[in-house]
Amino acid sequence: MKFKADFKDSRAMSFFIGAAIILFLLNVFYTINLNAMLIASLGLFISFALLNHLYETHMPKKLKVEIIDKEMRMYKSQGGKMRIKIVQEGMLPILDGQLSITARDNIRFDEEHNNGTRHHTMTSVRFTVMPRSSTVIEIPFVGHARGVSKIIGARMEIPRIFGFSTFELKQSGTVNHEIIVYPDRYATHNDQMATPPIQGSFQQKNALFNDPMLTTGTREYLPQDSMRDIHWKASARTGGLQTKRYEKTTKVTWMILINLQSDVSYMPPENIETIFEKIAFITSQAAENGIPYKIISNMVTFDNRSFFSLEEGSGARHYKRTLEALSRINTVTYTVPFERFLKHVRLHEEIPAHVIFTGKADAAIEAELSMFRAKGAHIFQLDTHGVAPFEAHGVRGVSV
Repeated sequence: MKFKADFKDSRAMSFFIGAAIILFLLNVFYTINLNAMLIASLGLFISFALLNHLYETHMPKKLKVEIIDKEMRMYKSQGGKMRIKIVQEGMLPILDGQLSITARDNIRFDEEHNNGTRHHTMTSVRFTVMPRSSTVIEIPFVGHARGVSKIIGARMEIPRIFGFSTFELKQSGTVNHEIIVYPDRYATHNDQMATPPIQGSFQQKNALFNDPMLTTGTREYLPQDSMRDIHWKASARTGGLQTKRYEKTTKVTWMILINLQSDVSYMPPENIETIFEKIAFITSQAAENGIPYKIISNMVTFDNRSFFSLEEGSGARHYKRTLEALSRINTVTYTVPFERFLKHVRLHEEIPAHVIFTGKADAAIEAELSMFRAKGAHIFQLDTHGVAPFEAHGVRGVSV
């Protein structure tokens, strides 16, 4: 972090220096006799003014401020500490200085000050650093909302050690530092990912983890097996219930399509943050089961005129990249209508075994999804209730 001095004269010191100059001029031009004490006081104030000028000019040149942890990752509601190292390489100390930090409100400082600015959080901490030494200050905070927080402003108030009041050092340039707040995969509503089955249906909890097209044989039926997985012909042949065997789940792939537009405007859906938490949860399950998945949203990236996406991968390392990608998605940005986005994906992407989309589906979206189904994909819809096989015309399928 770099700081630039913002010089503002002390009113008290300016008053005394002005008085000293006036008395000096009166003594020169009007031969007013000044006693020795007054002359000594005038000299003292002038000396302090010169020393203050030297202090304000040279002290910042040897001052270095560094954020120790350049990048921090955390879940929402998780606590952390921002560590800042202040080094004074010169011979001029800083006594009881104050550092004020302003950051994006994806985090909230424990001792927060209201600066009247929306989407910002601010705090202050006092410090002292002696000549040719350093100090480390720790600023505790809590992850408040999904996203990326950065220091967007910092300033120091430094007491004038040879005079009255303080002077300011203001941050210049940007800071190479960010705090990534992941969506909360452990939110309580994630305990109920499966929606209640509609009348006449049954729960199919493993639908996302098996591909019905990749059966390799049968085995004896177990009580926890779904009725949908029963192989009826084999059961009739053997006289007992037989369950289908599926290929390993590593052959099942997911494509998660995120809709950042609501069904009534270009603004994001009201439940978009809950949707991100749901995605964080189901992708953690995919990572644990070794299922490859890819994420694409209808957010346009301006650098290469494509859509924001996370390439296909699997495992714990890919899940870490997933959490970071979800944190970096900006819900208030340029997006395209979801049906246009689906058409682009259908024409330019390899269609996997399972396609999971978010948001509501109107007639245009349903028409595009039917094209995915025609290519052999199983379509699922993710909303605040959970994940369910998608049926056109607003008919919900069985729960997963």
